Amino acid sequence: MSTLDLIVVGGGLDALAAALRARSADADARILIVDRQPWLGHDVRSQRSNGFTCELGPIAFTDDELATHRSLLKRPPREIRSNQGAKTGWLFDGERLQGLTVQPEPISFATGCEDLIQAYRRELDGCARLGRAVTDLRQAPGDGFRVTLGGEVPTELETQQIILATSSIHAARILGSFDPELPAIAEQETRTDRAYVWLGGLEKDVRDLQGYGVLPHPQLETQMAELIYCSNVFPNRTMPGRFLLRSEITLEDPNRDDQQLRQEVETEVRRWTKTEASFGFYKVHRFSTPTPDGIRTECRIRVQEITSEIPGLTLL
Repeated sequence: MSTLDLIVVGGGLDALAAALRARSADADARILIVDRQPWLGHDVRSQRSNGFTCELGPIAFTDDELATHRSLLKRPPREIRSNQGAKTGWLFDGERLQGLTVQPEPISFATGCEDLIQAYRRELDGCARLGRAVTDLRQAPGDGFRVTLGGEVPTELETQQIILATSSIHAARILGSFDPELPAIAEQETRTDRAYVWLGGLEKDVRDLQGYGVLPHPQLETQMAELIYCSNVFPNRTMPGRFLLRSEITLEDPNRDDQQLRQEVETEVRRWTKTEASFGFYKVHRFSTPTPDGIRTECRIRVQEITSEIPGLTLL
């Protein structure tokens, strides 16, 4: 059975920062990041397709969000600020666009948001086990903790400390040995189906789309939550002469195919912007977000109570 000094459960930015902070404090510490996804970074992912860079999560960060990462990384990725023309955006009220100031300023990196994840990966030097979900966590006989990883052949690890850098729902699912009711409560979580839909084309055809993007008025009935002019914000998100938009939509019917989603988004984009441009490229990325309700709150409160009482167990 492997014995470690620290296991970080979760592979997002908070998890990576926690692991690097521990590595900086003790270069000899045996640290392992465990995540059920086969990649680090959770939704901070940059995918390239036909000359377009599509961000599958945040399109940018703020100065405040980057402060911790700048201080931890010995070689942080090269930052790029948003294009001067993207300092303002628009609010669509159902009939016309009204100007908005974009604050705070968006910041990204030379080839996409995933550059930040790659910087952590280099400095953490392979101390991650990906594609393996933690299925159980309990105190080990004597001292420390025993962690079970799921899979065709379950694996057990022992560690002196654990950092839960994951959602309170996921933490609740694996802490049944401390609170038997928690896993059942976590299973009551509901989620909302959403999607990003990208539309791309030739820049010469969309010169009428200026600024950062468009938000709908809060009282406007629409499935589209936002529209971002990605290549206006960061020109390096496309090959020269091309243009890229990203819309975020709520999927009232998750069974609609990608072509249907594309057509619906294109119709809404034209309603918002009045553009007549042709969009020769499209891409759809489906995901889900937690439905705001009391389940997450209850799980977080219960998990916080457990971690406050158990030395060596921390919830970020």
